Amino acid sequence: MKHSHYTLIYLIFFLWASCSKEKDITNENEAEINVNNASNISENPSLILGSWNLNKNNSSQNSDKSDNDCKATNIHFLDDNAFYLSYLEKRIKGKYEIINSDSLDLLIGSNIIGNVSKIDVTENTISFLLEINNECEQSYTGEKYFRIHQFIWEILNDYYLWQEQVPNLSDDIKPVGSAKYKELIESYPEPEAFFESLKHEDDKYSAIRSNYEDIENSIKGIDANNGLEFILSRYGSDDSILGVVTYILEGSDAATKDIQRGDIFTGVDGQKLNLSNYNELLFGDNLSYTLNMAELSNNLLIPNGKNIELTKTEKFQSNPIQINRIIETGDKKIGYLMYNQFADGFDDDLNDVFSDFQSNQINELILDLRYNGGGLVRSAVNLAGMITGQFNGEVFAKYLWNSKLSAYFNSDPESFSDNLVVNFADKLDDGAAINSLNLNQVYIITSGRSASASELVVNGLSPYINVIQVGDNTYGKNVGGPAALYDYIDNNRTKNPDHTYAISCMTFYSANSQDFYDYADGLAPQEELKLTEDLTNMGTLGESSEPLLALALNHIIQESSRHEIKKPIFPLENMIDDPKFIQKRSLTTLKDFPPLKLN
Repeated sequence: MKHSHYTLIYLIFFLWASCSKEKDITNENEAEINVNNASNISENPSLILGSWNLNKNNSSQNSDKSDNDCKATNIHFLDDNAFYLSYLEKRIKGKYEIINSDSLDLLIGSNIIGNVSKIDVTENTISFLLEINNECEQSYTGEKYFRIHQFIWEILNDYYLWQEQVPNLSDDIKPVGSAKYKELIESYPEPEAFFESLKHEDDKYSAIRSNYEDIENSIKGIDANNGLEFILSRYGSDDSILGVVTYILEGSDAATKDIQRGDIFTGVDGQKLNLSNYNELLFGDNLSYTLNMAELSNNLLIPNGKNIELTKTEKFQSNPIQINRIIETGDKKIGYLMYNQFADGFDDDLNDVFSDFQSNQINELILDLRYNGGGLVRSAVNLAGMITGQFNGEVFAKYLWNSKLSAYFNSDPESFSDNLVVNFADKLDDGAAINSLNLNQVYIITSGRSASASELVVNGLSPYINVIQVGDNTYGKNVGGPAALYDYIDNNRTKNPDHTYAISCMTFYSANSQDFYDYADGLAPQEELKLTEDLTNMGTLGESSEPLLALALNHIIQESSRHEIKKPIFPLENMIDDPKFIQKRSLTTLKDFPPLKLN
């Protein structure tokens, strides 16, 4: 009986040990299977996706055809089975087809042009044998890199106006394989944060967008819009914000509501506007919001209980020609034009306005740019040609680049003339003749919201004709750049299909023909023509009694008593650079830049 007891204990122990050993074996087998499957691209094709910078594996034994090795530097696998391969100083594009757990074929059309085999992927590294039919064979190891980060760094290193003054954009740093570059990326894994880390302290304007369609739409005046144009301003002793309506866009939702120029709001959806919440409430993803209106009483802002609900229309396009009319007074025919953005696609409309001015033989022009935050250089030049006409072919503006780009463009000034100077023109891009007034004097109404291309018009015309500025100092944006810089992957300007990022970075100072560009603090009217808009007396745009227009008219007809000009009681000051204005205050060119580093 005692013996049977020990036998039973032994049997239980044996069974437990056997099971335990079997479990260990099973775990080992599972681990082995997992290791084997870790690089199984048949079961997990996403392992190879991305861009890989390649280094030749010198320890590999290559076939005789590798006497001329592939010299591959990068391979990029996309999730639509497309690939890009840089080798033998060329870049090819095709399709790849996975044929087993560690191999794939490379195809161009229906022809197999090569093979990638012995693929092993571990985290951010890859190794494989590359064979290109009848050309080369070589083993490589590769490191995955963040393509968007490299795109950002290389763009700023080449084109950025302040490149030489930013140590982390030094030419001594190599964006591939450099320890310093790896350190930069590790500190800023998000593209937006990485971009911001590379900006110069004086740069208030350069921006990165995750979807370049946003940039392309903005230069055409297309956005989600309810038609209410307003300026935000700080007031009081805290961080409170008010909004004042400046104008309403035709055909918009706001045009159907009980709201007009000069109306004031201090809240949105029941929340009082302040520096912390205005961005989300007014410029967030919400397409609808309700404005909580207020009014001035004894210089105090008091809610008046009126609420206005507004809804944005997706991809709404506004015409920047807000008002054009002819004012006749005495022996004067005065053309008045309010132009609110140098947007793409409206130069023909603008030319039609000047045709009307021509046929009516105006002898004075008042150009109202008080709410024009900027836009395309091309449109600004065309407008300058419409005002004048007698300076065709002469220098309107100059681009002042960083030393790297200056040397590049000046190495062949004839070929790169368009990148060095901008001349007055007598034709639009479509070949239509510009309707020119041949004026020797122009009145330009400005404010703190006149920026960039608006300032380019004032500054560019000043050496040639008498520019009489009326209103307030301009914003002071004397720098500009291309509308968008894309991540091109070949010399045919093919955009990288792996992402939609684009950069609007400052690449030049904007100078006039006399090399003047020092207006970062704004361009100022002469003292007797200075006037800030008044919240208590905004007036009606285009009407002769509107304060800024009245001031210009008084100067033209030399009768200071004709239109009474009152000193502002509640001047529109302390304006906030809201996201919409920031997007508009661009000074851009649509010209393609030379691909300095593409190969």
